[in-house]
Amino acid sequence: MAATPGSAPGTGDHHRKALAAAPHDHGRKALAAFLRSRRERADPAGTGLPQGGRRRTPGLRREEVSLLSGVSLTWYTWLEQGRDINVSPQILLALARVLQLDEVERSHLFRLAGLPAPEPAERSLEVPDAVRTFLAKLMPNPAFVIDRCFDILAWNPAQESILGTALLDRPRHELNSAWMLFRVPQIRALMPEWEREARWMAGLLRQQAAYELDNPRFSELVADLLETSPYFAEVWETHDVVEFRSSVRRYRHPEVGDLEVSYVRLALEEAPRLSLICHFAEPGSESEERLRGLVAGHGG
Repeated sequence: MAATPGSAPGTGDHHRKALAAAPHDHGRKALAAFLRSRRERADPAGTGLPQGGRRRTPGLRREEVSLLSGVSLTWYTWLEQGRDINVSPQILLALARVLQLDEVERSHLFRLAGLPAPEPAERSLEVPDAVRTFLAKLMPNPAFVIDRCFDILAWNPAQESILGTALLDRPRHELNSAWMLFRVPQIRALMPEWEREARWMAGLLRQQAAYELDNPRFSELVADLLETSPYFAEVWETHDVVEFRSSVRRYRHPEVGDLEVSYVRLALEEAPRLSLICHFAEPGSESEERLRGLVAGHGG
């Protein structure tokens, strides 16, 4: 194609490259500004540096950050200048330690550098009080909270109405969506499409396994299911992988008959290892009427 009047050949390509580089440039500038702000805020008294004399500027000097982190002064200076250089996770962890960053700030530092945020040292599985309150507000819709291993950590009375209190009154390691699906006959009886649900769950576990390689709880769960559930062992060996998608679930409940509900999975920002699963019937449907009657009959 001929160049348009008044433009040089290749101008369009140069403009596209400049636009593509813009987000990268912005990230480097944001990283530089963040490092400077945290360095100026850092408390020298908490670093082990010799104290004495008044400082003309607050925080740490670049030379001190370099000394304490093991990152060369030139390299660190380039980072604060927004130079186009690659930085490793090890360098960022060292800087986060010296600059006294908390977990949120450390994750932000990694994201600005274009790297995945490291996992926290401890796996907190506490369900926030506000989430427990929200579970109650979702009534009469059955809802529960799970972690990345599909352990069930909290639920509302509507969920008890569906499964039955007795099914949820079990040892901690058995209170797990996957374990109960494959191991509890009453759960299988509730689900007329159990085989499809079971294959779907195995695919979810396979997908999650890539994120939980260092998690003993996840390994324990899979090993237990392989040993005790022949059907799980069969579908596990297919190596099918699926991601969670909102869909429809059907129950055949002994008290109210057939129920058809949609379900969604909500990520919890303040507890990133946890998710909330909520089921709900189509408004005005027979399933909604039956669900309300079931929950009301159980005191919900």
